[in-house]
Amino acid sequence: MELKDYIPFARKYRPQFFYEVVGQPFAIQILKNAVESGRVAHAYIFSGPRGVGKTTVARILAKALNCLNRKGAEPCGECENCKAISQGKFPDLIEIDAASNRGIDDIRQLKETVSYAPIKGKYKVYIIDEAHMLTKEAFNALLKTLEEPPPRTVFILCTTEMDKIIPTIQSRCQKIFFHKLDEKKLIEHLKNICEKENIKYEIGALKVICKISEGCVRDATSLLDQAAIYCNNNITTEKVREFLGIASTEDINTFLKALLEGNIKFCMEKLEELNSKGINLHNFLNDIYELIFNALKSKTLNLENEEIPQFLKNAEIEKLLYLEQLFSRALTEIKFKDPLKVLQITVFKTEILKDLIPLSKVVKELYALKNIKETSEISESKITPTTTVSPKEPERKITETEK
Repeated sequence: MELKDYIPFARKYRPQFFYEVVGQPFAIQILKNAVESGRVAHAYIFSGPRGVGKTTVARILAKALNCLNRKGAEPCGECENCKAISQGKFPDLIEIDAASNRGIDDIRQLKETVSYAPIKGKYKVYIIDEAHMLTKEAFNALLKTLEEPPPRTVFILCTTEMDKIIPTIQSRCQKIFFHKLDEKKLIEHLKNICEKENIKYEIGALKVICKISEGCVRDATSLLDQAAIYCNNNITTEKVREFLGIASTEDINTFLKALLEGNIKFCMEKLEELNSKGINLHNFLNDIYELIFNALKSKTLNLENEEIPQFLKNAEIEKLLYLEQLFSRALTEIKFKDPLKVLQITVFKTEILKDLIPLSKVVKELYALKNIKETSEISESKITPTTTVSPKEPERKITETEK
């Protein structure tokens, strides 16, 4: 069978217009208003987590500034300039990867070309990706250009680490912040792609993908692409967990239940089994912690949550709080140590659970003892003590002398 030129979902469904960008309403509104009012800044910093649309929005802004038939703030997408930008062939859009072009010599070359007027468009746009990777010397060389750039020149610095960009650069740019997408918006985005591609899916599978992607649109879209291929366009929760190396809900519940019951041996065997199957133990630990946290939240705030198993709903809050502390510490340690050993040590520490007495029970018993004591004292005070009468002395006769 002849191979076709396949376009991955992450590229195929990359937004080409402002209205297609998912989950960044504030950033998009600022830029649209700037384009419509003609108040576009000469330099921007787009800051935010990976894969949420910083570079994509920078290209859309370049397209809007150079579109020949723009409608409001949206580029037409059909003119010569728009098509050239979409294809990466527009001479007035210069993209620089600061990770590999981070030195002062690279910035000097940029400064030599920045003084030239746009060749085909209205604006010359420089997109510096991973801008935080520039050296201090390179940043300093860029200062004067950012402060007073030539007319119709726009700089856009994209970064995931704003704190690494020196303050003198930050003060010369308008800062626009991008955010992680919440699960609901990300699931809607994946559902739209599935419908366009005629892919069957289970909502649970999309939730797993969104959870693993941690609010990153690019990661979620790429994982959906892999899942569609692996599942042959019928994406199920079980299959997604399988190819991502995520433990099943049943495994998570049985492990946690055994932990609460003090069945250390079963928990150790389960960890060995999961490890031998190639399950990602870091993700397993995250799932355990999240389930404990949700159980605490539900119990404390009296919230109904159907995803929490009954054995957790019945568990004493003191035991859940103790487990939360243990697994919270394990989440920190697992970054630097062997995941299997971290989980095994955490299981050993739960041995104390069987001797853990809920504080509420201790308080009730103390109150009961106090009441018993008070009742006893009251009863004793009501008993009248027996009075002893001294015998009456016999009358003595008065002698003649005493008279």
